[in-house]
Amino acid sequence: MIQVNGDVTVCCLDEHLENRIGNVNDTPLSELWEGATIQRWRQAHVDGRFAASGPYCTRCNWRSAGGLSPERVAAWRASGGP
Repeated sequence: MIQVNGDVTVCCLDEHLENRIGNVNDTPLSELWEGATIQRWRQAHVDGRFAASGPYCTRCNWRSAGGLSPERVAAWRASGGP
């Protein structure tokens, strides 16, 4: 989600910007979206280590929306995920 001031968070429920990864006025979105922080958080999600997935993730009910299937995780890792 990109806020009106350019702050970028990885979650639409993150109204307090606890999972803020940067600001598009300072850093291109492509750099933020492929940066080291979010790649670590993605890997932590895949591994089920939600406490290491960003400050908001331990309180999230994302599983109610459905997670990635094992096949999609394998494809993501094969495509160059961390």
